Amino acid sequence: MAIQPDDGDGITPRMTLKEHYDIRKVTLEDLREFHPRLPALKSNSKQGAVDPSKLCEDCRNSPYLDLKAYDKNRELAKEIRGALARIRPPDKDGPHFVLAWRLYPIKDHPRFNILDGCSCGCGCDSL
Repeated sequence: MAIQPDDGDGITPRMTLKEHYDIRKVTLEDLREFHPRLPALKSNSKQGAVDPSKLCEDCRNSPYLDLKAYDKNRELAKEIRGALARIRPPDKDGPHFVLAWRLYPIKDHPRFNILDGCSCGCGCDSL
């Protein structure tokens, strides 16, 4: 079966680098930094890890399908958590900050012009 163009259902939003830069922080006159809200993210790496049968046939047949993407993302969280602990160890009251990230697919990348299953490993993860 041929891979169909993505109908918008899957990993969204897809962003160009310019679109990402357009929502980056702004430095205010008093030098505080204003960080605008990030767009909501729809990811499906966990769906692929937990129950890949829920992915459509085109996604299951995608050359980009990575059923371990969710686990890889959790490993990345563990590595980042360790790096933060080395740089800014928690004090007696615990960590000082919450760190979360989102990975947005690059709109112009060929993989995101087809249904690509759950291969991105993206999602909103907190440490």
